[in-house]
Amino acid sequence: MMDKRKEKNLSQLMVDVDALVEDSDQLVKNAVLEHRKREKIKNMDMPLLWSQEELYEKKIVFTGMRQREVLNAFREVRIRLLKRHHSDNMVVLVSSVAADVASSYFSFNLAATFALDQHKTALYVDCNPYNSNVDKYVTSDIDLGLSNYLTDYTVPLKNIIYPTGVERLRVIPSGGSSDSAAEFFNSKRMEVLVAEIKSRYPDRFIVLDAPSIQQSTEARILARYCDHALLVVPFGKVVTDEVLSAVDAVGKEKFAGVVFNN
Repeated sequence: MMDKRKEKNLSQLMVDVDALVEDSDQLVKNAVLEHRKREKIKNMDMPLLWSQEELYEKKIVFTGMRQREVLNAFREVRIRLLKRHHSDNMVVLVSSVAADVASSYFSFNLAATFALDQHKTALYVDCNPYNSNVDKYVTSDIDLGLSNYLTDYTVPLKNIIYPTGVERLRVIPSGGSSDSAAEFFNSKRMEVLVAEIKSRYPDRFIVLDAPSIQQSTEARILARYCDHALLVVPFGKVVTDEVLSAVDAVGKEKFAGVVFNN
């Protein structure tokens, strides 16, 4: 009887030891991955960063800004998205409900808010070829953009990613006006692009700034590539039915909330 009990205890001890070894191995792997991730971020090319005066002029949020309520509002959106996604790697679609209201201000600042964390990176993708003002967010001349990449298979991805004056934040410009944006976004190459920019950095937050849902079909198409969708609602300018229609357009399962914009 004692021998069987000892044998059982010994077997259980061996199981416990194996579990500890596995846990230890996993901890080591996680530590190595985290170290590599931080080194990759640290080794990113350092662009010419904007001064506080330039950030104020461009209306970009930053740590230490005087309008704390604005910064905290963007931080709250970031917190809710992270809580919803449970991951440091996501694609967020942003689109305006109203045709005459652009979403670029909110979209870029959302990306900038994610980039405030020194251990994370963000990428702003301008998917609005009809109303783009991405030039003011880039610190170098723009030669090629998203539309060029989608139509010309010889254009490498690295050639359409540009630095901004915000640390750890990069931009992919739209590449100019196009009457066939819906067809380009509906292509396999667009699907592959989103998958590649998402996997390149395991802690990258990607913001797709889409045209207004009332203006075109692009936001509906781009919604299939995102993890979550946010709708910019101009306060007092749209009715409830328009908001509900926009939610249906991006998909209720991906709809993450509305942002009221004055």
